[in-house]
Formats: sequence, structure tokens, C-alpha cells
Amino acid sequence: MELSQLKYFTAVAEELHFGKAAKRLHISQPPLSIQIRKLEEELGTALFHRTSRVVELTEAGKVFLPEARNILENAERARERMNAFADGKSGFLTIGFNEPAINTFLPEAVYRFQKKHPEIELRLEEIESAAQFEALRARRITLGFLRPSAEKDLEEFSRRKIFSEGYLLAMENHHPLARYSSVPPEALNRSELLVSARKVNPGVFDKIVSVLRGAGVRPHIRQDASSKSTALALVRAGVGIALVTESIRNNAPEGVAFRTLGLELPPVEIYAVWRKDAAEELIRHFLSFAEAAAKNCGKSAFPLPAMAH
Repeated sequence: MELSQLKYFTAVAEELHFGKAAKRLHISQPPLSIQIRKLEEELGTALFHRTSRVVELTEAGKVFLPEARNILENAERARERMNAFADGKSGFLTIGFNEPAINTFLPEAVYRFQKKHPEIELRLEEIESAAQFEALRARRITLGFLRPSAEKDLEEFSRRKIFSEGYLLAMENHHPLARYSSVPPEALNRSELLVSARKVNPGVFDKIVSVLRGAGVRPHIRQDASSKSTALALVRAGVGIALVTESIRNNAPEGVAFRTLGLELPPVEIYAVWRKDAAEELIRHFLSFAEAAAKNCGKSAFPLPAMAH
């Protein structure tokens, strides 16, 4: 049984005239009659009573008509869904992200994407950058937003740079270094400097330490915090000053001041990373929203959904 035969059958059943059905289907009448006959032979029963003047559905034909329509509707729905999936407009996407991504462009990208495409399911999971590579290999996530330690980390994946930002020093409002608008590097000597724990991203940690030592700066580096929010809490508690990304000040608690550092540190670059064998249309579709949100970072707030009362 072929879909074309079901389409021919429903056309004749609705027109109750082979000539009109053939015209509607843009075919000649003989092939239409042949296909209806083949369908009847396969089903083992007549679907139409035919006379020289009248075409009527048999009882079997009346039973078969809604079934044929259902099959055609399901086939059309499946075709539309597959076309939408191929165009990146249906399906689901599992996204891994790191803290800099969720503090910058990702919330707006997710909000706008879901508002535009509610039919696409997004699943989000916070995973440190180093762990995202294994999650991609294991297909636990489809798309990752991460900060690579080195270019070689990206070689086996498709990738695109989405966002870049610099560092600030966070300190308690009354910290002695708060008097500077830009803290000179030598002022960090012998200070308690909180840096994200090396286990979070060893390559980035090593680069920062290398830059500090290359500039002759010798702070007491502490790895108490595995996240920037934890670092800010420790700063506020007077544990020390913290090297944090620029975007973290958007969610900073009261009592914390931010200053630039007169030292060139490696930028915080966030890449979108996905497997080379992944279905790319849906990924690229979401990335268009991520890139737009990244360009908009810091310019204006995006509208949040209203809270229920």
C-alpha cells in the first residue's frame, strides 16, 4: 500500500467521480483507475460501486476512508516536522554552559529563542569548561558554551567564538586598594588574591599566574572559590581581593567595589562548541540568537517574563 494510492482513493471518495478526481490530482484517468484497482486487490475488497453513471463507496470503502485520511494526515505531519527539524526549527537541544556564559549573553539568548520557538525544547546544564568536552564526546550535551584552555582543545569539534571580555579586581568597599581607579600591578604584592581554582580551568589559571609572575607580581594566590559568585562572597567577607570577569559586577552584592588592573591579562573568550557529526541546522539557529545577545551585552536589559502573583 502506497501513500499515492491512499491519496487517489480519498480524491475519488470525495469527488465520487473518476474524471473529476483525476483532474484534481493532475493525472489522467486510466492510471488513477489502475491504482484504485491495485489498492482494492491488496485490501481484498471493493472500495467503490461503479456504474456508467454513478460512483459510490462500498461499506468497506466507508470504513476505509477515515483510516486513509488519518494515514495521509500523519504522513504530512511527519513530513512537516522533518522539514522543520532540517531547518533547525523543531526538536530539542541540550546545552552545557559555564558561569561567564550565564552571566552574560546566555539568559537573553534562551529567553528570546524560546519565545520565538516554543516548539523547540531546550535543556540546560551548568558544566565547567573542562568537563564539557567529555560531555560532548559522550553526547550528554549537543552544544557547549565554554572557555577553552588552549586552541588544541577545540580541534576535534566545530566551534565559533561568541563572546570576549576582560578582568576586573573585586574588593570590599573599604579595602586599601579601593583608592585606585586602576590598580598598579605592584600593589598586588603580598595581597590575598582570589583566583578561580585551578581545577576549574587549569590552562587559564596557569596563564594568569604566568602573566603575574612575568610582570614581577607576587600576590598570595588563593584558590578558595570554584565560582565567581563564591569569590565575591569571600571578598565581601574580607578574605581578600578577587580577579573576576567584567560581567560579574552585573550581579554583585552591595559592599563590593570593582577596579581595573594595570596589567594585560588573557581575555575571557567563550566559544560555542559542538560535535562535527551533530545536526548543525538547529545548533546554528540557536547560535544566531546567542550572537545577537552577545552583541547586546551591557547595552540594554531584555524583558523578563512577568512573575505570577
